[in-house]
Amino acid sequence: MDETSDKPAAATRRARSTPLHRSAHIPLRKRALRTKEHIIDTAKSLFLKQGYAATTIDDIAVAAGVSRASFYTYFSSRREIMIIAGHDARHESLELVEQVRHFSKEELVKEFEVWISRYFTFLSHHGGYLLTWQQAALQDTELRVLGMRGSKRATDILAESFKLLGSNLSDADLNIRSLAIRAMLDRFWYHWRITKTPIKQKAVLENFARMIISMILPGDTETAPAAPPKRKKKAATAQAVAEQK
Repeated sequence: MDETSDKPAAATRRARSTPLHRSAHIPLRKRALRTKEHIIDTAKSLFLKQGYAATTIDDIAVAAGVSRASFYTYFSSRREIMIIAGHDARHESLELVEQVRHFSKEELVKEFEVWISRYFTFLSHHGGYLLTWQQAALQDTELRVLGMRGSKRATDILAESFKLLGSNLSDADLNIRSLAIRAMLDRFWYHWRITKTPIKQKAVLENFARMIISMILPGDTETAPAAPPKRKKKAATAQAVAEQK
């Protein structure tokens, strides 16, 4: 007896109507790779332009100049394109947070300034896609779960790096502050670069560097309150002498 004979007819029809996705398992030739990349780029452009929810597979196929069957030759769904397209962004994000553990403790302000500049460059390349992912995740549970896992991993690495820099905060506090720092950088980049808020980069990097240090090393000398001006000390001394007389 055929193994599929016990399956419902409708399920069998659905399985036959959706071509198998082969590109993930079989090496592609150069022409096929170019087609696959073209479909990914086209889909990303449409996602950014009209949103993930409003973009259909037919939209992607028409814009890419391929048939619906050709789309399914390379991808099984819109979700798969989102996941594949986000691979580079996720990889670069984890590489960025890994860098913090290697900072010199003697030059933390400078180290963080350079790192923050790199983080903003990363957002310039991938920020639009990350915003699209967030929108898609509101309606797609699987994307939401994947996004949460990726965010947690990056946050955990950053928290561990802060501990290596000498932070004595609890693990829970470090995780909260790590997540807050990443969210703060992401949102600031949007207001600064996308809405063109007129603030000089040098001031942005220095302020963020000192803010982050104050968050992870509350007692660090870099962020300790400045000593009172000497004039005030002299005035207090003179007043004390006068009272003794």
